[in-house]
Amino acid sequence: MSEKHAPLEITDAVDFYKRWPQLRQNAENLLEAETVTEEDAEVLRWMIKVVDMVGPHDIGREQ
Repeated sequence: MSEKHAPLEITDAVDFYKRWPQLRQNAENLLEAETVTEEDAEVLRWMIKVVDMVGPHDIGREQ
């Protein structure tokens, strides 16, 4: 029996930042699954690099 997951709802940049460790894993899983084009994979790799550089002061509200 397949497990059902609730849809992912991200409310704002702060919420995204707080969830980034899990969301980063999602992006890495997409890269490992090799189901994306090489161009999309390059976009994902850069998205990971850029978001990894973001801190609480970058999103407008301190945590």
